Amino acid sequence: MPRVFAALLLPHDVCDTLARDAKAFARFDPLARFTPSTNLHLTLAFVGDVTAEEAHRLSAAIRPLATLTPRDITIARVGTFDRHRILYAGLSPAESLNPVVKEVRDTITRLGLPMDRKAFRAHITIARDWRRGHPPMTLPTRTVRLSGPVLMESVKDPRTGIIRYRQII
Repeated sequence: MPRVFAALLLPHDVCDTLARDAKAFARFDPLARFTPSTNLHLTLAFVGDVTAEEAHRLSAAIRPLATLTPRDITIARVGTFDRHRILYAGLSPAESLNPVVKEVRDTITRLGLPMDRKAFRAHITIARDWRRGHPPMTLPTRTVRLSGPVLMESVKDPRTGIIRYRQII
């Protein structure tokens, strides 16, 4: 069964640049696990394990919600979720994402699928296992173009244990 989440993807060049910029934080916490550029995204809702049929139904249902997605958003700051040991890039204006988040989550509920009910916090995870509190530096501010919501699947390589995300069409 696929393990899925709804997300907004960033352009590839932005992901490459953000991942490269994030590596500068390694000097503050060399044991942190930095997110590969191919896995950078903005999670709108975590669904979890669903059948392949449910995943395809959800994917088709959220695609039309692109009209609710803001065209541009700014990567504006760095922050931490200390309890979860996450280093993230914050987004502004975060409230501009509320309409698409609400509709994606309403769609998941309408389809009768499970969903993590935690409050939405607009961020891009750039490192896990971050143990150093708020870093004494930040990322360059950049405005990026967004496309509509997509459904992503978490796939763990059985040989290496590395998790990769792939879009469900």
